[in-house]
Amino acid sequence: MAPGPNRDELEQILSCGLRGPDHGRLKPWRFSIVQDSAREKLGEVFAQAVLARGDCSQAKVDKCRNMPLRAPVLLVVVCEPQLNSKIPLADQILAVGAAVQNMQIAISALGYSSIWRTGDMVQAKEVREAFKVSNDGSILAFLYIGKAQDSPKLPMVDLGPFVSDWI
Repeated sequence: MAPGPNRDELEQILSCGLRGPDHGRLKPWRFSIVQDSAREKLGEVFAQAVLARGDCSQAKVDKCRNMPLRAPVLLVVVCEPQLNSKIPLADQILAVGAAVQNMQIAISALGYSSIWRTGDMVQAKEVREAFKVSNDGSILAFLYIGKAQDSPKLPMVDLGPFVSDWI
């Protein structure tokens, strides 16, 4: 888990994200760095969000409160689309997704690991307000970054079900 990337490394990671393919150069992405004591504050926002939904156990509240503590650094990734553009919304969302993928490659190249998470919190009013997400915007990722405790064992990839020659 610890340590996480330092400020210079975070700048490299974010710069790679900003190089993502961006049809129309609209720059629909917004990134927020959450680290140090801000992780506890985000945990409180998560706890408030789950409490506001009601019908939850103390264990669920505690789990949500502790989610941001799983990694030393989180990047919260938001898509703020330009809806009056000739560029479709789907292209803008894909651009932000590509930015996240670019950042994950940079994270790996710097010797860290990352996990791209979404879940209920991306829709929670309290979380959206905390990150100043507009009515048209979306939280697309909570990108958790740190040192992996174990190396992931990735299965072999079978292209067969997914790739074919078009004739």
